[in-house]
Amino acid sequence: MEGQQINYDFLNLSNNYSIKNNVTRDEEIQFSDEVEKINKYGLKQTRNMILTENAMYNLKKTTLKRRIDYKTIIGITVSKNSDEFVIHCQDIDYDYQFISPRKVLIIEIIAKNYVLIKEEELKLFEMEDKSLSNYVTTKKEKEKQQKVTRMPKTGQILVKDYLYKNQKKINNIKSDKKIRKGNIKIVEVQPYDFDIIKTIGRGSVGKIYLVMYQKDGNFYAMKSMRKDQLVSEGITNNILIEKNILMDGQCEFILTMNFFYQTPERIYFICPFIKGGDLYHKLKTDIFFNEDLVRFYAAQIAITLQHLHDLGVIYRDLKPENILIDEDGYIKLCDFGSCTYISDKKKEINFAGSPEYVAPEVLAYEGHNFMCDWWSFGILLYELLYGKTPFFNLDKDRMYDLIKSGSICFPKYLEIKGEEKPRNYKVSEDAKNIIARLLEKEPDNRLGKNGLSEIKKYPFFSSINFDNLKKKKIKAPFKPEISKKHLTANIDEEYLNLEKSESPIGEWVKDKEYENFFNGFNEENDDMNDIPEEDNNDKDEDD
Repeated sequence: MEGQQINYDFLNLSNNYSIKNNVTRDEEIQFSDEVEKINKYGLKQTRNMILTENAMYNLKKTTLKRRIDYKTIIGITVSKNSDEFVIHCQDIDYDYQFISPRKVLIIEIIAKNYVLIKEEELKLFEMEDKSLSNYVTTKKEKEKQQKVTRMPKTGQILVKDYLYKNQKKINNIKSDKKIRKGNIKIVEVQPYDFDIIKTIGRGSVGKIYLVMYQKDGNFYAMKSMRKDQLVSEGITNNILIEKNILMDGQCEFILTMNFFYQTPERIYFICPFIKGGDLYHKLKTDIFFNEDLVRFYAAQIAITLQHLHDLGVIYRDLKPENILIDEDGYIKLCDFGSCTYISDKKKEINFAGSPEYVAPEVLAYEGHNFMCDWWSFGILLYELLYGKTPFFNLDKDRMYDLIKSGSICFPKYLEIKGEEKPRNYKVSEDAKNIIARLLEKEPDNRLGKNGLSEIKKYPFFSSINFDNLKKKKIKAPFKPEISKKHLTANIDEEYLNLEKSESPIGEWVKDKEYENFFNGFNEENDDMNDIPEEDNNDKDEDD
């Protein structure tokens, strides 16, 4: 158990403002994960477990239920035939029974810190029993006699022997998925270094401007975001994730960042200006795309989504407006303001995304994971082929009903504005089949459950060599016309007609307390605090 402590913060609680300031305070989070706690009635309760260098924390979501100092632990009992384990405590602290597939890792971290604190080995017992309820000392028993314990008297095993024979289970655990530090070197700049030319877009928060960097005369795209809006909408952490993705530089189809800076009122990302416009503008012009072009774009998007998922990030806002076309005809995904980190088991509950593209599970607030991105991918394929999304309705409530329970229609005719007769329209069965599989209402039945590996094997992509695509060795079916005189020729008029001035800041920004949310923002790949929403509807008992 020697060596540097690896961080297994699977719930990314190190970035959580409430946890850092109200729970762990100055302690380093070495592990966090969802576990099941078995209470005194034998009922299973979902809990968040945190391990620091000093203690184990038992939380109901973000509410602290119990802090257990390692120095109060007298032993751990673990089942040989299930994921159960029991933490035995001395004096007035009663025992805690948990279930976790990561029990070996939990024991390793507790044991390592225990030795450092008490300078003695932790007692560990391994039992054949699947259920360890008979070894749990209850609160009632402790109240009668503090020294009483149900800790086993037999079955003791050395911690090092237990870890040695279970080493594979630890090695197979993926550590906290952090965005890798890429080759992007960020240069420090100031607001007066840039001249705003035109408005060229609007993100999930803030506007995007075409700007000229005075020091080199080159043009860039600058995203301007109001800090008061970020704080009031509770998305400061999302913007840090966006910053880190733009700095990642590991995926050829993701926009990168050249500069960033912040003022007391705003945050700015300055990225390359992609002159080919976006798929939204091209789709408005072309009405629909042929299958070869759709396949070319779709394969790049699928690679990009998988890259984000490998980083532990859900994208949650896939739509034509967020897909740029570069001078070579390849795509660049942009606007990562809706992204969030997620662990293998955790699901997000909050609503995120654009109405036409959100998955049924997002609308149902049942919790969503990476699968919601593959749903949006299916919606996008349909839109690029047919010129509209499959469940669109002017009545948003009706559209949501269709997303949750409506069937997909693949029309044989398309009505084109300005044309008297509908066109005969044919889409291949391969295209229809992949769309139908991506738009399965139940996430567990949806194509994408096994990631890109199963998607690229689908007949629709049989003509795409994904390795050559990643190396940009495939000739693009379409290359945008780039005008040196008219830089914004491929930018939609809807954006160009927006006001060039930045929107006013709320008066409360003058109160400097909010600045704590942006501490350390200028550090490369640093973390940003997040204030979580409390769920006060969980009324189950902890004991």
